[in-house]
Amino acid sequence: MSGNESKKPIKKKIIEVLGYLVSLAALYFVYRYVVNIDLEAAKQKLSYSWIPLLLLFIAIYVVLMCFLATGWRYMLELLHGSALPRWRVIGIYTKTQIYKYIPSNLMHVIARIYFATKLGPSKANVVQSYFLEIVFMVLIGLVIVLISVYTGNFSLSDELVAKIRDFSGGKVKGFSFGILIFGALAIAFYLVRALKNYKSAFSSENLMRIIRLSLLLVCFFLGMGTVEFFVFSSLLGMDIGFLYVVSLFTITWLGMFIIPGAPGGIGIREFIVIALLSPIYGPDDPTIGILIFRVITVLGDAILLPIGSIFVPEELSEAKGI
Repeated sequence: MSGNESKKPIKKKIIEVLGYLVSLAALYFVYRYVVNIDLEAAKQKLSYSWIPLLLLFIAIYVVLMCFLATGWRYMLELLHGSALPRWRVIGIYTKTQIYKYIPSNLMHVIARIYFATKLGPSKANVVQSYFLEIVFMVLIGLVIVLISVYTGNFSLSDELVAKIRDFSGGKVKGFSFGILIFGALAIAFYLVRALKNYKSAFSSENLMRIIRLSLLLVCFFLGMGTVEFFVFSSLLGMDIGFLYVVSLFTITWLGMFIIPGAPGGIGIREFIVIALLSPIYGPDDPTIGILIFRVITVLGDAILLPIGSIFVPEELSEAKGI
């Protein structure tokens, strides 16, 4: 066994362990809010009449995940240099979604590599397509959040700013600048990994693939942001802005890529939502809302497994060796 081969499992193990530790810490934070929910008030808000809406939201999630799958296909075709079977690629993406929960997001990536290489692309191209997909997600996400901030639709509460000021020794601007530097380095890392050994020409066809990917990502963030907005606004009656929730969803979704070893971003997304919303709306509604939203995405991913298996009937067991 070569040195590289021996290092990879150790590196993967470290990332997974760190991801679990961060998830556990975030889940503990969420747990403290969950146990303090006013159950009587919660029972008055929860209703069986929500079930048809929740089923609709799950269906929307399934469709929007197919948007992401199509966007990944464009990146894979761009790097591979030729067209790939549409439904086969969508099947790979949707089938492997469930594996981000067990054991972590890394297994979702490993499964995609395993199945996609069977279609012809090299392992290097499949890995690059993953990183390039993240680069575009982050860039589109930043545009959405910056537009919301610029138009005054998204801002941090005074209480949260005070906590950041205490944490950073009063240097809020320095703290913010540090976050921006970290984000820029993360984007640069993913971009370098995505374009490593890149040989495809920037043809008009590839340019169209990039444009289509960008549009699909915009539709995904807006679509899922709309679902989350209806959960908070219509179901729970929170007086919250649409663009604020779209930005909130965008931030929480991208948070999964900061901690790649965290299983499905569980705990991370809930922590971000509660931390941002509880100072404004109190602890109960944000906690209930994000738990409902988590149920929607988990059930959606569970439904995607049999749908994807229609187009990708192979088992996953061999992928664990990658």
